[in-house]
Amino acid sequence: MTKKIIALLLCALCFIGALALPAAASAGPTIETTLTDNMTLMGSKKTFDVFARNSSGEKIRAVVKLNGEPLAPTWDDTDKTSYTLCFTKEGENIVTVSATSDGGRKTELTYRITYRKAAPNEAIGSAVWSVELFSIGGGYLVYPTEMPIYEGETAAEQLIRLLSENGYVGYYSGTPKQGFYLGYIADGTSQNEKYNNYQKSAPPKAPKALNIKTAIPEVLKPYLTDTMTFFDESDYEKNWTGYIGEFVYTNGAGWMYSVNNVFPNVGFADEYLSDGDVVRVQFTLGYGADIGGLGALGNGGFSGSDGMPESGYFKVADKDNLTALISKARASGLLGRANVNKAYQNALSVVQTLDAAQSAVDSAANALSSALSAPDSSSSSTSSSVQSSSSSSVSSSMTSSVQSSAFSSSLESSSLPADSESSDSEETVQRSTTQSSSVQTESSSPETESSITENVAREKPRFPLFPVIFGGAGIIAVVVIAIIVIKKRL
Repeated sequence: MTKKIIALLLCALCFIGALALPAAASAGPTIETTLTDNMTLMGSKKTFDVFARNSSGEKIRAVVKLNGEPLAPTWDDTDKTSYTLCFTKEGENIVTVSATSDGGRKTELTYRITYRKAAPNEAIGSAVWSVELFSIGGGYLVYPTEMPIYEGETAAEQLIRLLSENGYVGYYSGTPKQGFYLGYIADGTSQNEKYNNYQKSAPPKAPKALNIKTAIPEVLKPYLTDTMTFFDESDYEKNWTGYIGEFVYTNGAGWMYSVNNVFPNVGFADEYLSDGDVVRVQFTLGYGADIGGLGALGNGGFSGSDGMPESGYFKVADKDNLTALISKARASGLLGRANVNKAYQNALSVVQTLDAAQSAVDSAANALSSALSAPDSSSSSTSSSVQSSSSSSVSSSMTSSVQSSAFSSSLESSSLPADSESSDSEETVQRSTTQSSSVQTESSSPETESSITENVAREKPRFPLFPVIFGGAGIIAVVVIAIIVIKKRL
């Protein structure tokens, strides 16, 4: 009798254990995209990303169709696949994204996008742009600001316009329409038509100097020492003054960009923005591992002395909402109000902290939003330090062949207030035309370069073993206790 009871209990254990397995194991593929259902677009082109995974979290192939017609990928890497929608039909357009895995199981997402045709060069919305030098302690080169988006305009064209309007020039390969790769951001007074074989953008009407004073955050230094084959904190001052880009400070230095907290795997020339996008052009010292963009490189072939970490140096928070609020605050005319100024200065401090916790970022955003909604009647005693123009900063370009996003950032003096800006009257420092021995040769042609990207907030689905292990352990314990009780009674 005891043996029969034990056999029945074991059968029950197997049955319950099967039920306890995570749904993901049998649910088939998962799909995430950067599209939004029921969105309205005036631009004829829209770039978006697809993250398709099987139940084990491995990347799988997706099928994308626009109005029933298959789309070819714009770029593909180990993390995601990017596509470009080209609208020709006004009104409602249907985009489907499907994937099949796990024994033929299929998942499909459907998006309805309304296209309203705009005239050539017509403004179709605006995006918030910033150029950041947080990885070298330089704050903003260009503070968050709204930029109009024009029909047919690529992100590369917007970037060049942004730099020019803020007093700088960019050195790049390719063209703003094709194969664009940002090599350097330089002083607006630079006289070199070419720099390290990169061509110069048009000179700005009101040129500024970068005025970089390096202050690499302490949290970064151990990682750079361990993973980079070259790291020299004084490299900019010794060899690159006036030009920030490829191979400055480290062999993993360069410019990257994110759009709505995703680092695209396509270059600026292949990125088409839409109204409300947040674009952060960021300088990296570690192939994106310091800013949340390592995944855009596909994690292959970019190892240092001990190899690059799989998911970056540390977790990087989503700062897009805070970035947009900083732009709103600067345009509000309320920075002289005491509570707004206090929240704004705190926002600047948090946004520039590379490893800031998501909770700290969200708290700073909530405080700034609340202050803007209900500004004090009293003025701030520190309002005179708050400037309305963009601060000078440093930028650097990616050494990797994968530059889906342009890299740019700015450095501010560590002795200045968080929001202070360098004076335009300061003497522009010219760089010697003699090439530094630390300058490396390029690893690939610009046509194949794609942006460095890794969305730290978006983790790959993983098999949830925790509930299985502990759920199974609980079941086993119950069975053992039941057996002991039965034996005692018999």
